[in-house]
Amino acid sequence: MIARYVLTSTCLNTGTMSLTQPLRVFLQGKDRVTLKDEEGETYDVGVNWAKNRLEGLEPYYTKRRLGVNDKILLHLEGNQIVLEALTPAAKPARPRHAEAKSPSAARSSAAGAPTGERSAGEQRSWVSGEESLPEKPEKRVKVTPYPKEVIFPHKPVASETPAFSADLEALGFSRESGSAPWVFRAALGRRTFHLALAKFGEMEAKELLAYRQQGRVQYAAIVAGESSKPEALAEIAAVRPSGLAQTGLGFVSPEALQRLVKLHSVFPVGPLDIERLLREGRIDLEAIQNLEQEISGALRERSHFSAVLTLLADQPPQKVFLLADLMPMAREMNLEADQLQKVLESLSSPPFLLLKRLSPGEFLMRQSVEQTLADWIEYAQVMTRRLQGVLREP
Repeated sequence: MIARYVLTSTCLNTGTMSLTQPLRVFLQGKDRVTLKDEEGETYDVGVNWAKNRLEGLEPYYTKRRLGVNDKILLHLEGNQIVLEALTPAAKPARPRHAEAKSPSAARSSAAGAPTGERSAGEQRSWVSGEESLPEKPEKRVKVTPYPKEVIFPHKPVASETPAFSADLEALGFSRESGSAPWVFRAALGRRTFHLALAKFGEMEAKELLAYRQQGRVQYAAIVAGESSKPEALAEIAAVRPSGLAQTGLGFVSPEALQRLVKLHSVFPVGPLDIERLLREGRIDLEAIQNLEQEISGALRERSHFSAVLTLLADQPPQKVFLLADLMPMAREMNLEADQLQKVLESLSSPPFLLLKRLSPGEFLMRQSVEQTLADWIEYAQVMTRRLQGVLREP
C-alpha cells in the first residue's frame, strides 16, 4: 500500500490523520497501530473509527515541523506503516543548545587562567561563588499558516485525477470537473446525462447526494473497492431518502469499471449500458457478470451466424434446399433448429440476400458463400470511401 496524505489545520491542531480508503482497508478491525518515521522512531496511535481518524500523531508533526498542505507518504511494510514527509521544509527538530560546562569544570578553567585574562563576569562569579547556569533555549512560537485556498481564494487548488476517470473516458464519457465531486458527461445525441462521483471518504455522502437532489446531475455514486463495498453501502444507506425512488446514491467499484473497459474491447458497451446499471444502483463485479452474460448471448449468435455460413459453403448456387437438409450437420455444431432458422431468415434479408425464402423451411441458394463474402467486402469498401468523402466536406 502506498498512499499520499495532505495535512490540514485540523490535523495539525488535533494531532490526527483522517482514515483514507487505503488506511481503512489495512486497519480494518484494529484499535491501535504502530507507525514508523524516516528515522526509525515509532508512534503508537489509536484508530478512532467513530471519528474516522488516527489519533496521537502530534509528536511526529512537531518533530518534522509540518504545516498546512504539507504532504506525507504512507508505505505499508509488513504490519507497519512507514511515514515519509514529502515537503522540503520537513526536517528533524533543531538540536538542543550544547549544555554549559559543569561548575567544577568552570572553576578549574578559571583557576588555570591568569587573573588578568579572566573576564569581569568570571571574576564576579568566582568571587561570589555563583555557578554559571546553562542558557535557556530560545522560545519558539508555532504559527499555523492559512490554507492556500484562503490566501488565494480565486486560484483553484489542483486535485489529483482519480484512476477511474481514464476508464470512464474510454467508455465514452467526458470529464467536466477538476476536483471532487468528479462530474462526467455522456452525450447520447438527442439526450445527455451527467454523473457525479466521489471516492469513499473524499467528501460527505450528504453533500454528494445534494448534487443529484438539486438536479445538477442525473446520477451520483460513491466509488470504493470491492473489499470496502460493505462499508460504502452502509454509508449510502444512511443517507438514502425515504420514499423517494431513484434519487439516492449509487455504488461504483474501480474493478467493475476496469472489467467494462476490457469488455468494450470485444463488444461496443457504452454510456447507455452504464446508465442502466446506475438505475439499478450498483456498478460492481456482480452487476458486470450479469451484463457479460447478456453480451455472451449476442456473441454466441455471431458464432451461430458463422457456423451457418460454414454449412452453406457446400451448397452450390441456385440450389433449393430445406432446413431439415442442414440439421444433421447443424447438430454436430451444437446448433438447434430454431437457431438455424433464425440465421437463415437473416441471410434472406438485406443487406445479405444470400438466400431467397420460398416457403416456410424452404430456401434458394442465390450464389456461393465465397462470392457473397466478396460482395460484402466490396460493399464495405464502397461505404467506407463514401463516408470518408462526407467527413471531408466542410
